[in-house]
Amino acid sequence: MKNQNNMDGIFLVDKPENITSNYLVQKIKKHLKKITGKEIKVGHTGTLDFFASGLMVITVGKATRLTEYFQGLDKEYIAEGELGKITDTYDRQGKVIEERECNITEEKLKEIILSFQKTYPQMPPPYSSKRIGGKRAYQLAKKGIQPQLKPKIVSIYQIQILEIKLPFFKIKVHCSSGTYIRSLIKEIGDKADCGAYVSYLRRTKVGKFSVEEAVKLSELLQMTKDELVNRLIGMKDALYFLTELILDHGFDDRFIKGQRFRVKQAGKGLVKVLNKEGKLLGIGEIKENNILQPLKVLL
Repeated sequence: MKNQNNMDGIFLVDKPENITSNYLVQKIKKHLKKITGKEIKVGHTGTLDFFASGLMVITVGKATRLTEYFQGLDKEYIAEGELGKITDTYDRQGKVIEERECNITEEKLKEIILSFQKTYPQMPPPYSSKRIGGKRAYQLAKKGIQPQLKPKIVSIYQIQILEIKLPFFKIKVHCSSGTYIRSLIKEIGDKADCGAYVSYLRRTKVGKFSVEEAVKLSELLQMTKDELVNRLIGMKDALYFLTELILDHGFDDRFIKGQRFRVKQAGKGLVKVLNKEGKLLGIGEIKENNILQPLKVLL
């Protein structure tokens, strides 16, 4: 039985097209206040473009302090590109700045698409949320200032070609965190010598979380407190990608106070720290000589 007063965890939400990620967060926050009678912290673990739909991992309560750990998870998208047009935002929201004739065969396009299954330095789009000198890139781009962006190493693990109906092509992409699908589609267009922009984008997975398990925003905003508590994934389960470290009796207090100490568990790296009863105490890092360094205490 879930703790009816505990609203610490994550919701998997299917964002509709044509709203901002922040708008979605604010709507959820307002609804939680309405049904619980109190202010509850709500955040997200990675934006989706205004025109895009799909999975957003929404953090609630104490889980808002865990955002950084979710941000590194792999992603999966379904995207459609249109060849022969280039927009200033690399997507359908932007203004067409160039049109070119596209004389390419289906076979050649397939070859180009699959050539992006690799690790390489990718240039973010000028209209992106990257920070440059305290400003977002899109804020500079809107003022006509060319943002000084730097390429970032990204990994495209797999591209599945779903459909080609020239000038349109639809692909499923499994990629590392930080990959811009708008940049990928443009790069495919550049390699095809005619440019391309994203006409449709949907995020289908974040780590092992799937959009098929997500609740539509419109449905979530109709849910009662009990229904939402039942949809909530607790912090311990949400952090499935971190190794578990169960502390021996007597060490809980030391961890909670932020003290470093030696543990039996071998291996270095981040761990989710539990007490003997299985309660999540927080996040720690095992360093040299099996020393546990508390990073976040969640009590």
